[in-house]
Amino acid sequence: MTINKKYDYRVLQEKKHWIAEITRRVTSKKIVVSKRQDGFATEIDAKAWGEKQLTFFLENLTKRNKHDFEQHLKNKKNKALREKAYEQKKKDLEATESENEDTPP
Repeated sequence: MTINKKYDYRVLQEKKHWIAEITRRVTSKKIVVSKRQDGFATEIDAKAWGEKQLTFFLENLTKRNKHDFEQHLKNKKNKALREKAYEQKKKDLEATESENEDTPP
């Protein structure tokens, strides 16, 4: 496993089969397994699966992050528009109230 990567894969041997895991480094000491596959006959098969799945995993993560950021910008824009409309409505209401107070019955 490479040092100082947030996402990586590792290959483990368990009795007669191999296990490949996609891992995420949470802290400098804590590592969480994001995806796991076991039952590989050879280490080469497990490594190939790990490399392939890590690539797919990172691509999907990038897509999700991009989509979430776009959604964040859209939500921020909509919130600004709602606040602007609220302020305008508040000003209009104050203006009509002051006009009603100025005119005698």
